[in-house]
Amino acid sequence: MATMFDSIAHRYDRINSTASFGLDGYWRNRLIAKLKKTEPATVLDLACGTGVLSWKIFRKLKTQVVGLDLSPNMLQKAKKKCKDGEQSPLFLEGEAERLPFEACRFDAITIAFGIRNFQDRTIALSEAFRVLTSGGSLHILEFATPRNPIWKFLFTLYFFHIMPLWGRVLSGNKTAYRYLSQSVPLFPQYDALCKEMADAGFSNPHYHALTGGVTVLYSGTRKQA
Repeated sequence: MATMFDSIAHRYDRINSTASFGLDGYWRNRLIAKLKKTEPATVLDLACGTGVLSWKIFRKLKTQVVGLDLSPNMLQKAKKKCKDGEQSPLFLEGEAERLPFEACRFDAITIAFGIRNFQDRTIALSEAFRVLTSGGSLHILEFATPRNPIWKFLFTLYFFHIMPLWGRVLSGNKTAYRYLSQSVPLFPQYDALCKEMADAGFSNPHYHALTGGVTVLYSGTRKQA
């Protein structure tokens, strides 16, 4: 997985923005708007990639942010986004299943389009729960298959037939965006992912469909002791 993302890191941001028609920024802003309500002092951005969400949170909420990813090339791109004289989130290489942090370290955890790639989701969610403070929140953005028939038709046409070809042309990688389209239907969606969050200990797991259900924002909390 790390090798695949390393190979597309140099064009990753441009491809995502182009392939989503710019909606990826809107989806992340919706997550940040929900995150802002809890006023977290510390945020862990798991599977941070090139740091798009990490930087957005850091700049908009003026809070301490740590970005963690398994791809060295992605992290290198994230670090280069620092402007002259600007402080930066802390970017670390690591895996969601083995978080290098003590218990109750973060007030919030975010995962934008990365949980689908975790090697062991059960362990990763348990680790996320472990490093959250009491009352801390988890917010996940992930693709889903729309339930509305019209949106589902458009999603299927684009996601499985047009986007893999488009991604291949833009990235020069034959497998990366084919993997994306193939992995989404296999990923637990809506209530199924909420159940996994509940099984990991999260209270009140819930979701909100965005853009007709193409993307879903999931949230849950570590109940206050």
